[in-house]
Amino acid sequence: MRVLVIASLFIIPSGGIAQAKSFHDGIPSAFHGTWAPSLAGCHDADGVEQLSIDGESVNYYEGNDYLLLGIEFGGSMTKRGGSGILFNGRFTSRMETNILGEHNIRMEIDDDNKNVLYRYPVGDDGEPIASREVQSVRCTS
Repeated sequence: MRVLVIASLFIIPSGGIAQAKSFHDGIPSAFHGTWAPSLAGCHDADGVEQLSIDGESVNYYEGNDYLLLGIEFGGSMTKRGGSGILFNGRFTSRMETNILGEHNIRMEIDDDNKNVLYRYPVGDDGEPIASREVQSVRCTS
């Protein structure tokens, strides 16, 4: 009888399969799309100058940055003085078949202009390195 009672404690009825929830934020949809250093780069037939962003990666012509950990927040932009959508992410990089290591990146989009993306490496102090800003424009077609 004791065996039956103990065994029944481990039988848990389930109505379906529970899916695990990610423990970090994906890259926000405001950043999704195709970007280039200039509008001319948006029309590059080979796409060499373009990058595309989705919920879990930043994709370049011959490489990718895969999101390991991320957090979305709002606040003051690094160099613009206004407010915007901000995202800090830890990525692992791949170029062709080589894993290049991990790095931290801040991405920002100004509330007043959603068609310009600013990216910065994040220093050891957790702050974006403003002098290494990379600016991109959204490719609309």
